[in-house]
Amino acid sequence: MIKYIYQLQKPGFFMILFSLNVSFIHAQTTAGNASFSFLSLPTTPKASSLGGINISSLQSDIGLAMHTPSLLTSDMNGQLFVGIKPYFAGIQQYDLFAVQHWQQKNITTGWGVHFLDYGNIPMTDMAGSELGTIHPNDYEVQFSAATKYIEHFRIGSTLKFIKSNYGIYKSSGVAMDIGLTYLSASNLSQTSILVKNIGTQLNTTGTKQDLPFNLIVGWSKKLEHAPIQISITADRLSVWNNSYYDPKYSDVYGTSSASSLQNLFNHLTMASELYIGDQVDINLGYNFIRRYDLNVYNQSNGLNGFSTGLGLKLDKLRLQYGNSFFQSNAYHHFALTYQILK
Repeated sequence: MIKYIYQLQKPGFFMILFSLNVSFIHAQTTAGNASFSFLSLPTTPKASSLGGINISSLQSDIGLAMHTPSLLTSDMNGQLFVGIKPYFAGIQQYDLFAVQHWQQKNITTGWGVHFLDYGNIPMTDMAGSELGTIHPNDYEVQFSAATKYIEHFRIGSTLKFIKSNYGIYKSSGVAMDIGLTYLSASNLSQTSILVKNIGTQLNTTGTKQDLPFNLIVGWSKKLEHAPIQISITADRLSVWNNSYYDPKYSDVYGTSSASSLQNLFNHLTMASELYIGDQVDINLGYNFIRRYDLNVYNQSNGLNGFSTGLGLKLDKLRLQYGNSFFQSNAYHHFALTYQILK
């Protein structure tokens, strides 16, 4: 894998690799149901606080690199990331990621685990009689590598093994992510493009489904004379209508499907980062599609779509917190990054 990524430095190889995957891309789900939907969850509080997705932030963050392999850099060498995100009803998300830089080859590699634990759930028959309990879970194991492509460009790729266990219902799959990141000569702006979840199910108990394919573009800009960074991320670019629409609900409540302008904004996530010295960063995000999908007709919808967070950098330890608002609930995300090796 290391040798393979190293060869990506050859001019034009990225375009060849992208072309070879066109046939796989056409086979992926761009709307509706898809298997392994947990792959779309943010793996770091940084992403949670920036609207749920960010692929271009200028701040070095191992958790963001877990999602976007082209963000892997030598600055992350020897770092260990541990994250936890509790949901409702005892559901827990765990993330573990570590990075190593290979100086002679100028390659940065990382491995990680993304795990969803749904707790114990009663198993019943059609009459409602309990037959015991099951302990469903989803997880992915990934290996990532990134290197300098040409001047100002980094390219990265992630290989993933995916597994879902729901009692007698099981499924596994493999997938690949490919990312390309451009850092401006001034180091004040960064642009990334990311192709997610090119792959297939290996086996399944029921009907075979496609993976949650995603095409994402992101841009971040740090102000030259102010400690502020802004970001715009556009995802699910392979499908125009990005929203859920129920005609029966619409008939009852008099609502309508998303307009063309709303469809445009439903692809976007806006974010900002405020830095207080070198130790503290405060984050704010807004996810348009989340706001649109969660808003309930003729009710107060509060802070749907908004997210906030805080980062604190110590000597060898970095603490992160993020939360996202869903109706009257706020879901919290915690993580720490420890510098094991210099």
